[in-house]
Amino acid sequence: MHTLLSPSLPLPTHFPPSPGTSVLAPGEIHVWSVPLDHVPPERADLVLDPGERARAARIRHPRARWRYRRAHLALRTVLGGYLGVAPGLPRFTRRCPEPEVCGDCGRGRPVLVDGPWPDLGFSLSHSGAAALVGVAGAPGAVGVDVERLRTTFDWGRVPAVGTQDRIAGFRTWTAVEAVGKAAGTGLRIPVSVGAPEADGLRRAHRSGDSADWYVHDVDCLDGYVGCVATAIPGASVSVFSWPSYDLSQNVGRVEPC
Repeated sequence: MHTLLSPSLPLPTHFPPSPGTSVLAPGEIHVWSVPLDHVPPERADLVLDPGERARAARIRHPRARWRYRRAHLALRTVLGGYLGVAPGLPRFTRRCPEPEVCGDCGRGRPVLVDGPWPDLGFSLSHSGAAALVGVAGAPGAVGVDVERLRTTFDWGRVPAVGTQDRIAGFRTWTAVEAVGKAAGTGLRIPVSVGAPEADGLRRAHRSGDSADWYVHDVDCLDGYVGCVATAIPGASVSVFSWPSYDLSQNVGRVEPC
């Protein structure tokens, strides 16, 4: 299913091809809405790389550690499906968009290390019991963000959002976060988000940069709001609900020589 960005992209009732058979075209973006309690936790130690396992072990709060492990397992399982490899195989690094400013800072947008697979852009966000995984055909940069709706929140304290009601404020904040993730600069550079246009698409800009970023809400679990951001005008975006097929079976696949 391919749909142009439209208001509140729905979760479809049919799903993309099986793992290893789907290679995204340039300008094509898939977003996966993941209920973290549906991700099998016992597989995490088989799939996460040593760095991810070490980082998880440093997270003191058990629930936060639970979320990290399941979210990263979901990310790897989705990527393994698109790349046609076991999800433990891909290696990641971070690509700073301004190395002349920060040098080898180890920050920026996560990217795949070169390997026997096509180049894909990807992004991960998790909050509470929900996660979003965004995957884009090269060379597209993609950013996703999901937030749990808190019952009360004073957005007047957040300059990037301002005086908006509770839900509208969370939607704007997810847009700000998603643009920062797609650009690789995070919240270091302020982001301004415009009002929805006639087709529901919102445009955003980073301070000091005239380039357009395109953001739109996507459907998430009840009680959450989410957003996807891209620099590609007219991107084709589809939203899927985890799991459409047993992606977890991909954990046991043999890695290529």
